[in-house]
Amino acid sequence: MAQASRRRVTRGKSYKHILNVYAMPEIPTKEITALTNTKPAIASALAHGLKTGDAIWLESESNEAINGYYLVDVSDEDTYAVIGLDGTDIGTVTDAKFTALRCYRFCDATSVKISKFKTKEVDVTTNCDESSVTETEKEAGSISLSGLWVPDKPVQNMLEEVAEEMDTIFITIQLKDSRYIFGFQVKITSFDQDGKSGDKWQFALELKINGSNRKLDTAKGVK
Repeated sequence: MAQASRRRVTRGKSYKHILNVYAMPEIPTKEITALTNTKPAIASALAHGLKTGDAIWLESESNEAINGYYLVDVSDEDTYAVIGLDGTDIGTVTDAKFTALRCYRFCDATSVKISKFKTKEVDVTTNCDESSVTETEKEAGSISLSGLWVPDKPVQNMLEEVAEEMDTIFITIQLKDSRYIFGFQVKITSFDQDGKSGDKWQFALELKINGSNRKLDTAKGVK
């Protein structure tokens, strides 16, 4: 009797791009004892517990301009570079804190489309102009994700809650064979699911980029 052929799937190798979704955990923030006036700024935080490529939320009451999501490049157990923070303009910050974000590996996406930004021509002609005058404005970019759900994964519940609350989250993407990690602050603008009985649910997510992008060179390291 002939045996039915089986499909063999090899797991554990890095065949695909790496996509992570981050959420704010309900844990206390950690103190930063110093931020250098360099580009990028170097943070001193005793036993920070981070590793290169992690994402954090950084905040300060005295200088709210630095508040935001960042990637980190770890030098040692007590210091790390805050990728995306230009310390040359922040002055002396003594009350900075950081929160290590909760990471969800998002393996469900089969398609990823990134539009980092868009531009449009705006007519700014006045009555005093002899001919038409236009200016170019930059608009927020977007990210589109689609794929198949694996049932009951925690990342799905998190994304649904974020979409309903219209909260901002942080995602990172590292392309296959690339040394760069790209970070984007985004808000979910569309959350669609579709499927047939007996099939996996298909999903489509539309994300609007609503903050500064981050780029970490994992091969460079802190010097």
